[in-house]
Amino acid sequence: MRKRSLIALLIVVVMMTVMLSSCESYNPTYDTLVIATQTFEGKFNPFYAESAYDMQVLDQIFVNPQIVNKDNALEDWAGSIDYKEITAPDGHTQVEYTVKVKKGMKFTDGEPVTIDDLIYSYYVYADPSYTGPSSTFYTEDIVGLKEYYYDDPNYSSIIEGYAQTVIDKYSQGTISKEDFITYLIETGLDGWWNGKPDSQIAENYTWSDYIKDEGFEEQLKKIDAKNADQMLALLADVEYTNYGEYYDPAPWWEAKLAEDYIAGNLADGITVETISGITKVDEYTCKVLYDSVNIYGDRAINAPIVPSHYYGSFSKGNAEAVVSINMDQPMGSGPYIWGGFSDNIVTATANDSYFQGKPYIKTVKWQVYSDDDIYAAFVAGDIDIANPTLNREKLQEYIDAELHYDLVDNNGYGYLAINAKNVDKQVRQGFMHLLNRAPSVEGYYGTMAQLIERPMTTTLAEYPDDAEEYYGYDPAKALEKFKAAGYEQKDGKLVKNNQQLVLNVYIGGDGVGDHPGYAMLTQAENDLAAMGGELIINDVQFSVLQSAMNSGEADMFVLAWGTDTTCDQRTTYMTGGAQNRTNISNKELDGLLEEVVVTMDLKERSEKVARALDIVMEEAVEMPLYQRKNGYVYNPVTVDISTLPETTTYWNYERVLYKLKLN
Repeated sequence: MRKRSLIALLIVVVMMTVMLSSCESYNPTYDTLVIATQTFEGKFNPFYAESAYDMQVLDQIFVNPQIVNKDNALEDWAGSIDYKEITAPDGHTQVEYTVKVKKGMKFTDGEPVTIDDLIYSYYVYADPSYTGPSSTFYTEDIVGLKEYYYDDPNYSSIIEGYAQTVIDKYSQGTISKEDFITYLIETGLDGWWNGKPDSQIAENYTWSDYIKDEGFEEQLKKIDAKNADQMLALLADVEYTNYGEYYDPAPWWEAKLAEDYIAGNLADGITVETISGITKVDEYTCKVLYDSVNIYGDRAINAPIVPSHYYGSFSKGNAEAVVSINMDQPMGSGPYIWGGFSDNIVTATANDSYFQGKPYIKTVKWQVYSDDDIYAAFVAGDIDIANPTLNREKLQEYIDAELHYDLVDNNGYGYLAINAKNVDKQVRQGFMHLLNRAPSVEGYYGTMAQLIERPMTTTLAEYPDDAEEYYGYDPAKALEKFKAAGYEQKDGKLVKNNQQLVLNVYIGGDGVGDHPGYAMLTQAENDLAAMGGELIINDVQFSVLQSAMNSGEADMFVLAWGTDTTCDQRTTYMTGGAQNRTNISNKELDGLLEEVVVTMDLKERSEKVARALDIVMEEAVEMPLYQRKNGYVYNPVTVDISTLPETTTYWNYERVLYKLKLN
């Protein structure tokens, strides 16, 4: 049953409250909860979901052995994780984790949950074919994990040898033209090539125009300019000849050597069939042995419990082909059962066999709404819960409508990112000086957000509170950087090799500039235009932004990280990290990120984090914008407010949705 008006139904709620107070049974007027959310990416698979909105749904479908509590600590949930330090035969310290799943749990198809289903998740993460957001799992210091990943018990010397091979054969100054061209072709000019030989790469400017301007007109005449392969090969020659110094083929070749090494090992049969440090004890228990101390080891192995019989068995090296097929029919043992996804609505129904007890609410729907439409949807009675972006004016609207709300610090932050493959470092640094953050953020949020100076949520203990502004707003310094990158002001335009500096940026302002970073971008647009450059602002839906980011089309994009519970940023900033959206690659940074997760002392760990974040700022791939308040808004007509939990940064109604009641 759905609702229509707040006022009309308020009387009904009061009457029902009186009636229910004298009854022990739960017999609500409403049986469907509608939660407003934002655009789904559509990866409804526990191994591949990255979007916070996809995860919002999957968190109700799957469970983990432990859960993050209101204080950002792990506590037992659908199982437990305990550990003890042990001494290895050679005397060094190892950590042995004992992981359990609760007895008696069932997946929603009736099959029992066992420890094999958790071990299944470990093996998906560890498979060399897996490319999801947890693909750096193989770097965990679990005994036997890397031997399994590389399929070679003696992998270490080989991989170390590749590092030296890259220095000797594939780095600037040592790489052959043939190998450089191979790198450029295989990477599509390091992400620049769009695969369309007759397309425009700037206004009224095609790939053919570019080739001619670069002095390769005669070579162009000898190929079919409509043939993508021939054009890419010629463009690779152009880039190698004229701009080879601006490319770095080493990381690609290092990854390529490792990839070929693994493929070769698997081609002649599997040598290492199991991860020796992961052992099954009984039907509900396994042990995971770390070869060293890792402050986040328990979080790394706190994986979702996934039905192996449903997602499918796979041979080593083939996990991706098997597991990635199912992106739209998730099944787990959580409080809700997947119902379907259509017309921007995900529907789920209560799992009567949920181990924590049958959920009170029979049906939950997650429906896509823009921020601009949420208030009207509340007033119309179309939604029950939302997590809208709040500023002073919007919050007051909700208060005036007598809606219930909670405010907490958001464990994420907003940022502008620059794709290092598309934009030269000095140009990136110059653009940072065009970002006038304060008026934009304060004008949008008021006191609901604050500027931050490093790319990490301030809710974490390791955030460097004393960090100072790295790039101040200064158009003059921006121009200096652009000129240092080889640009000059000529005939009213900022050009290099007769090409105007043109950058694009994607931002999710719903087409009307409704975003805390939008005013900042329009000012940067004007400042860059005054210098003779051009900034193209694409104000689009989230799905379009995400597509442009993933394809490499976006030079820059404005997004927000969410649900950060640790200072482990390896997947974000490490070379080749699964969520490395900026393509940053810095060896010192890689080393620091590895050190952070094994540094027990908070002061020492914080110092390493501060240095790592300084490197990210120096590389100019991410400008932190704001740390905002997180607002949860509820319709008190339909939601029994007394059943809401105490809300903190890390704990909200979603954690206990099965306990929530409707009026």
